[in-house]
Amino acid sequence: MTPLILFGSGYTLTRLALEEARRGRRVLAVTRDPQRREELSREGVQLLSLDEAVAASKGAHVVISIPPDAGLDTSLSESLGRTGPSRLVYLSSTGVYGGARGHVDEDTPVDASAPNAGGRLAAEALYRRLGGIRLRIAGIYGPGRGLHERIRSGTLRIPESGGGRISRVHVDDLVEAIRVVLERGEPGAVYCVADDRPATQAETASWLSSRLGLPLPPTVPLASLHESLRGDRAVSNARLKALGWRPRYPDFITGFSSLLG
Repeated sequence: MTPLILFGSGYTLTRLALEEARRGRRVLAVTRDPQRREELSREGVQLLSLDEAVAASKGAHVVISIPPDAGLDTSLSESLGRTGPSRLVYLSSTGVYGGARGHVDEDTPVDASAPNAGGRLAAEALYRRLGGIRLRIAGIYGPGRGLHERIRSGTLRIPESGGGRISRVHVDDLVEAIRVVLERGEPGAVYCVADDRPATQAETASWLSSRLGLPLPPTVPLASLHESLRGDRAVSNARLKALGWRPRYPDFITGFSSLLG
């Protein structure tokens, strides 16, 4: 089985690393987080420095989830271009679509002027030159992360209007999407990753509050929320489904139900 090298083992890639290691695959990972390093090491994941991981990448499967503000994409892409991984996936964001509204897919124009989009798009371009597959990922939720935790902590606010539609994806479905594109994705292609049913903040928060037995979060003016929560986007997963991917959690109800038990 081809070795898997993970650059930036945060929330998503730690989950991927643990699952692949338990399946008997050789997994090598780069992360500075002490807690994640301990968790990965317990499961037999080999922890490397950035330079060591690059040196081991020839012919390997590589997944990159290093944020653009780390300033590493140019040097990392140049180094990987010399070593030559057999497959490369870069984890990007649907935030690159900026103010796009309504149906959004891989052909929707991107907006480099949107907050945090410029760095993502620049990184996408660097890795595309290496045949890198770019995953533009909707809002990720899962164990310990998502609206259910924000409702429990009392930090969630919903727009007075209820808000527009927001696309999400359960972390386990994202992990499976990474596996699928590593196996069957087209080099250099873009795939959007989202579940089948976008939903408004108000709809999701209302369902979760009822399920948790907690009061609805307070409402605030739409303009006061982060830009990522002010849009109305329904992100398509059709191109990813054409590769054979199917979400285990096709909507927020099935996804959050699995987390709440």
